[in-house]
Amino acid sequence: MIETILSNQTYMQIAFVTFLILALLMLPLRDILTIGFFDISDLFVSIMIAVFIGYIINDRLPENDSISVGLFTFLFITVVIGVVLLNIFVIIPFRSRSENSSATSIHQLEGKEGTVSISITADGVGEVLMYTGFTKINRMAKIYENSSEPVTFIEQGTNILVMDVKDSMLYVLPYTNAIQAAKEQQPTWNPNTKNRKRK
Repeated sequence: MIETILSNQTYMQIAFVTFLILALLMLPLRDILTIGFFDISDLFVSIMIAVFIGYIINDRLPENDSISVGLFTFLFITVVIGVVLLNIFVIIPFRSRSENSSATSIHQLEGKEGTVSISITADGVGEVLMYTGFTKINRMAKIYENSSEPVTFIEQGTNILVMDVKDSMLYVLPYTNAIQAAKEQQPTWNPNTKNRKRK
């Protein structure tokens, strides 16, 4: 059967598309059906790449000639080794680095200020807008309960301070910084200033 597929370009095209679809369908199972650095999805990807290379080789061979089963097997083994090395040196380190950075970044929000984008109720979950460098991120948030003055509701647009981070959830309280406090404070050095302006 393999010889029949390798000798027919149409069959190889069908095989390429078939293994591409199988590779995509097996993505949810890659953490279950895995052997070390090689999973079920990698298997179908390797076959797909080997079929693609075989198709290119067949296209350049004289008419009525095709690659042998032995050559295709060699191609497949070479591709498998390449995929394993790619997993070891590129994909797995990059994935673990990104997971660590995302886990670290959310904990770095503790003690930072933000703005409520979706109102937070006492028993509910809202959303806050946080600024990290030059980017804005939205995070789910709850009201921080271990405060001296209980807070039951934080409305949209309120400035908040992140008090704690647990299980990717921010625990926040309303917060007025020094600049906001200065804006809200009425001038005390000359109380008649406002009256003079009105006159």
